[in-house]
Amino acid sequence: MVGAKHKVLLVEDDNSLRSSLGMFLEKNHCEVTEVTSAEEGVSFLERGIYDLVVTDLKLHGKDGIWLLKHIRKEFPETRVVLMSGYGDIETAVQALKEGASDFIVKPFTPPSFIERCNAALESQPGTGSTTEGSKPMKEPARFDELVGRSFTVKKMKDMVRMVGDLPTTLLITGESGTGKELIARKVHEANPHRSGAFVVMNCAALSDQILEAELFGTSETGILHSATKGTIFFDDISAFPPSAQAKILRLLETRAIRPQGEIEEQELDVRFICSTNKDLEQLVLEGSFREDLYYRINVVQLYLEPLRDRIEDIPVFMEYFLEGFRTQHGKTIQGFAKNVYDYFIKYDWPGNVRELRNIVERAVIFCNDVQIKDSNIPDAIREPRKNRASESTLDRIMTLRDMEKIKILETLKTFRGNRATTAKALGIGRNTLWRKLKEYEIEG
Repeated sequence: MVGAKHKVLLVEDDNSLRSSLGMFLEKNHCEVTEVTSAEEGVSFLERGIYDLVVTDLKLHGKDGIWLLKHIRKEFPETRVVLMSGYGDIETAVQALKEGASDFIVKPFTPPSFIERCNAALESQPGTGSTTEGSKPMKEPARFDELVGRSFTVKKMKDMVRMVGDLPTTLLITGESGTGKELIARKVHEANPHRSGAFVVMNCAALSDQILEAELFGTSETGILHSATKGTIFFDDISAFPPSAQAKILRLLETRAIRPQGEIEEQELDVRFICSTNKDLEQLVLEGSFREDLYYRINVVQLYLEPLRDRIEDIPVFMEYFLEGFRTQHGKTIQGFAKNVYDYFIKYDWPGNVRELRNIVERAVIFCNDVQIKDSNIPDAIREPRKNRASESTLDRIMTLRDMEKIKILETLKTFRGNRATTAKALGIGRNTLWRKLKEYEIEG
């Protein structure tokens, strides 16, 4: 944030957590007042003007909901961010309806906490909606389907906003069902210069013959020609056979083709977006994916985290899909029972957002009550397998110390043990990194 410091009132009765969060906010150039109760918070609000109140949901004495209602009534220009554990999801969702700018599900990382507070400071008080970026577009992209409150969703929206500055080749990675095609469509729709078609090509279904005929074709029939000033989305580019990879590489390098039966090459005005749910670096090492093609498509990469790693998005998706499906199926369902939120939060969602969408639709179809109850959801959600391949986020509640250690290890791995680059990426000095490595007994 630039300019005058934002005034933030932090309400948290856990002394250690309050101290840490206050420090993070101060490093983010905020002027922070720390209090331990909602009542104490009100007394400070009556004596000064605050841009943002960050409060825990559960406090000694009056709780965060009481404080939220008081602020909305007496200090409507002050934004409110609630912090809550996963068991309080239903209450937190209701708080958003009552005017909270955001709620943050514990545990969370410091960068995520700061990102969400900054987003709240940019929002309209009492609406939970953030303002658009500083670069206005003639036709602003609509985010009707880019729902969620996690850092992943913010990155998706940021990529759509900065579409004019993006290269003509993008790579979107993530597990199946995380929304790779959705974000590709939004990037296409947001660019006023992309008036052509959005063409999806399933790479797993393209043999050499089909690729030659459908993609290149003649000047009248080839997809590349019909997508002029448009976007071609290579879905699962890792599935291309080696011979096809060579052709795609040349296409991306020259941005020109020679249609079948013609002599002259024709320049292309097409954006290419590629997606994969595979580890392309590993495929390069195994020899099944061309290294030069990988570097060509990996100019800008957006990684979409699995739903189990961004649990704060789950209740938002639940509400979003419920609203759509109850209209579609003519139902009068008002919401979900509290234990349904708990079941959804604890579930691993191997099929990610796509699976959640299907489960909500099924629940809407079979629900004949005002609330979706546990009897309306599959046994697999209520009784997940005991021996899951991946541990859920809720089973990995960590301290800030644990998070810092993991972040250092991940960054070291990303830069293949290069300490100088790791320190720069983490925003710390080399000596600080060296002390952290020694403290955490990390061999970097």
